[in-house]
Amino acid sequence: MKNCSYIFARQSNGDQAKLFEGKHQLPFFWLMLLNNEDIETYRKKISNDAANPEDATMVLDKLQAIMRAAARRDYVKQHMITCLQLFDDWLYYLQISDFSDMKIYIDLFHIGSNYKNINEFCDSMLKAVFCFDEDIEAWNEETIAATCGYESRNNNTKLFSDFSKAYRELNNKNIYGRFDNKLHLNKKRSFRKKSWLIAVILLIIIALAVGVLRFVI
Repeated sequence: MKNCSYIFARQSNGDQAKLFEGKHQLPFFWLMLLNNEDIETYRKKISNDAANPEDATMVLDKLQAIMRAAARRDYVKQHMITCLQLFDDWLYYLQISDFSDMKIYIDLFHIGSNYKNINEFCDSMLKAVFCFDEDIEAWNEETIAATCGYESRNNNTKLFSDFSKAYRELNNKNIYGRFDNKLHLNKKRSFRKKSWLIAVILLIIIALAVGVLRFVI
């Protein structure tokens, strides 16, 4: 069973290259490639009784999808300005990547399986598209998983991580960020903990004083 969902391309040399992968959530940059028609076509495809549930691939026209996402750039600029450079890099990378048949394939099996049924999954994607089109803020999580998805291993001569400084910086932040802010150093102790610490210190002082008196006597 797959443990990821992917954006992949069918390349000129015949390879099927996975470009990005999503874990347990659908990266919202991926959603910006979609419109209502794409989602409803996908719903119909998966709802078909004869459909293979593991063939849960959404097929997009590359140029139309990229143009659609580019038209939503102001949404990222307004609501997630810190991710704007990453979005620009990601979109340009898709534009210059080798999609021999000019189709973007999004395998959604793993992420879709986290929902009760296909209708709930598709409805959630429609809500996202509605937010983009109506300029309603819907995301605040600035992580690779939530934005562009993780870069997949492939044989491309130029990887996204080589191409995008924004991706490298965010990846380092995701990995090492938890060590940057040592919250325990700034955390205020509760009154109970302070009282307990004072009591321990007093007991040590008393014990030392008693020991000194005994030695003197």
